[in-house]
Amino acid sequence: MIRKYLGRPAVIVILFVGVFIAAFGYIDKPIQWLGMNKISKANEAYLKDSFDKSVTGFLVLSGIKSGLAVLEGSEVGIGFNLEIGDIVQSVYDYVDIAWQTALLGGTVILATLLLLRSAELIDHWSFALLLFSVFVSYGINWYFPKFAKTSRMIRETIFYLIVFTVSLYLIVPFSITGAAFLSEKITRPIIEESHQSFESIKEDFSFENINQHLFTDEKKKEEGSWFSEFNLKAKWAKLSDRIKQLSDNFKDKTKNIAIWTIQLIAGYLFDSIIFPVTFFILLFVVTKSVILYIFEDRKRQSVKEDIGSMIDKFYATHEKKSIHHSLRLRLNRGRRKLPPSS
Repeated sequence: MIRKYLGRPAVIVILFVGVFIAAFGYIDKPIQWLGMNKISKANEAYLKDSFDKSVTGFLVLSGIKSGLAVLEGSEVGIGFNLEIGDIVQSVYDYVDIAWQTALLGGTVILATLLLLRSAELIDHWSFALLLFSVFVSYGINWYFPKFAKTSRMIRETIFYLIVFTVSLYLIVPFSITGAAFLSEKITRPIIEESHQSFESIKEDFSFENINQHLFTDEKKKEEGSWFSEFNLKAKWAKLSDRIKQLSDNFKDKTKNIAIWTIQLIAGYLFDSIIFPVTFFILLFVVTKSVILYIFEDRKRQSVKEDIGSMIDKFYATHEKKSIHHSLRLRLNRGRRKLPPSS
């Protein structure tokens, strides 16, 4: 009995102090010492490196896209604009898709980095709110037992706070760690290969290079006679021949560009979305199931205790009534045995 009445205030004081310790972030230090600091730094480095590479690939694709866009809209002679547009249209479409993929992939990676930093920023506040809810729950159960409905609502709140706090401290970091592991083994090589391939053809698809390839004779016009400037038929024949060569060159590279674009889409899709979301869902479901099992077990125990207390009260009341009834019977019997007064 003494331990019971001394233990309850001690638990209340410990929880109350724990709320302030958690709110000021001191509870994070032992958690970081247990290894979460290394995981946080590894996740931060992985996301920053992925974001930098996505930005580099985005800039490369932007250079290719701008060169093709200028070439597509250029006009040189009658019918030339149509022929150039037909040449670069398929290549431009694939490059534009790859450009959008790199942009979206970098955005998702940056959003994931911000989510990780946000989780590290509010996790101790969530833990402090959890301890405060436990503090209120114990206080009501021990000192204000009449507020049973309020106590049940607080217990439900505690369940969701536990899930949320565990998600901030463990599920989010380990989801990114698992995604980083699979990325290093599966998707990162594919993305880097696509970026390097686009980098290798950046100069080939620049407007300056294509313009130089088409109009090489313009640099040599001073070496020939001035009369050759008016030979439009010969110039047009050479220009048509170079356009055909350029078209054949683009057709040969279009298949490779399509493959690199598909690889880039698949790599960013798995790297930025599927891997982290899958790990998060798996860890969240397992964690929630374990916590729910513990809470359901405690809930059954509390229900049993409530039923037991009700039964005890019922039997105690029944015993009091039976004792009172037996006493009345004895008194009545005693009165009947007494002789009548004269």
